[in-house]
Amino acid sequence: MSRALDKSTIAALKVGNPQAAYSSISPILTTPPSCGRLEIEILGKEIPLPEGTYVLQDGISVGISKLGLVQAFLVARKILQDHITGSSSSPQIDDDLFAATAVILLMDPEFLTAANTRKRLIQKQLNDNQHAWTVLTKEKMFLDSLLTSRLHRHTKSPTLWNHRRWLVGLHSSLGVRVDVLGDLENVVFLAGERHPRNYYAWCHARYLVGLVAKEWSGYNPHINILAAVKKWCFEHHKDISGWSFLYHLLDNYDCSGRDICGDDISLSSTFSDVLNFAASYRVTNESLWVFLRTLAASGLVGGKELEQFTTLGAQFSQPHMDRFGDSRVLRSALDWYETYQCRKDL
Repeated sequence: MSRALDKSTIAALKVGNPQAAYSSISPILTTPPSCGRLEIEILGKEIPLPEGTYVLQDGISVGISKLGLVQAFLVARKILQDHITGSSSSPQIDDDLFAATAVILLMDPEFLTAANTRKRLIQKQLNDNQHAWTVLTKEKMFLDSLLTSRLHRHTKSPTLWNHRRWLVGLHSSLGVRVDVLGDLENVVFLAGERHPRNYYAWCHARYLVGLVAKEWSGYNPHINILAAVKKWCFEHHKDISGWSFLYHLLDNYDCSGRDICGDDISLSSTFSDVLNFAASYRVTNESLWVFLRTLAASGLVGGKELEQFTTLGAQFSQPHMDRFGDSRVLRSALDWYETYQCRKDL
């Protein structure tokens, strides 16, 4: 949501009731839904609400009036400022700050002071021997609601993603196991759909897979992670960020074995699957072929796969196959491979 306000919104703020808006919106953000993350949407002027109504809710779906959110933000910011200056006299200051910072971050995801205030409040609760699982789960629900809802600036907010990384690190330090595959599928993948080529979301994915470690005995979790990422890439084959993360998995982790469905998973089989996908659907976009050329040149795949790569690339790069410059993309991928391939005879 843009922070810019038009003249009619500014005029409406002068006659509105900010405290009523704040009292209506803040409880929605501070009460974790029993059935999962919230789906939050900001409602503009094209969806008028009755006077005095600031929120529409149906299960996990929440619509919040843009005007009401701006009014609530004014109240929330004053609560935070009073806390910072030491002029607040509220007996429930922690609860007030959680509510205020939630409203602030919904309005402005780059409000660093609000994010840092929440960190201090969480640490204070943990130091007061409050149940770690409850504290962390509540914050995770709120944060994931912002990161996965249809809120334009939130899904790619460095402040929110850094706050989530801090939260995940806190999970690990307290011995709470992180559901890496679940976080990838339910948060990173969804944020990647909401905002394509989401650099911050996929950086967070790299951090998450780095946490998958030795306590996972009995099977290799990277196998199922690889299968899930590959599926996502096939469904969003124009997104270079997903392919880059898939290469990261193949290059840095042992993903060989069988996934939960019993399918064979390996680097070579993944490379072949992507080639077969490209051949079956005649996929010639640059994102997929940058992945293929990089993996082919890395020296990680064998001769059979390389032959399939060069044959398919040469076939697709013929002039009669050209569609909107596709042959140029394919020819460039093959030339790059020839230039930078890892030569075992050197």
